[in-house]
Amino acid sequence: MDEDDLVLVITVVVEAANEQQARAACDALISRAGAQIVDARDCSDEEPGCWAVVITRPSTEKATHNVSAALARAVRTFVRGLGDGFSAPRVACEPPTAWTVLDEPELISQLVPGAERVMVEVWAGDDPFGAGTPRDNSPSRPS
Repeated sequence: MDEDDLVLVITVVVEAANEQQARAACDALISRAGAQIVDARDCSDEEPGCWAVVITRPSTEKATHNVSAALARAVRTFVRGLGDGFSAPRVACEPPTAWTVLDEPELISQLVPGAERVMVEVWAGDDPFGAGTPRDNSPSRPS
């Protein structure tokens, strides 16, 4: 991956009974975003029935001379691409990353049933999940 490449990392916090149900809830978002699941974790110690599903895909934006602008633009472009009602969010930026949190459950649940919030991050250069390669894309892992 070039240092000019940007990678989107989207974390969906969803109410689900198990990992398979959490992954399945993200199917429409994955299809719409052209993304893939790289991780799913039980976070029910924070809230019962809570799962965090992480998806990733390359961004169409490229980081050139102004990395901060490209990072913020990539986050906003992705969020606006989710559909009507998703406007340009406030974006926090601290290169090599920029992020926003969508926490309107009634809007997000149209894309992911049972979703409570979504964190959209963009990373420049090093992808925290190994160049977008899923570490484990199986429906369930033994505990």
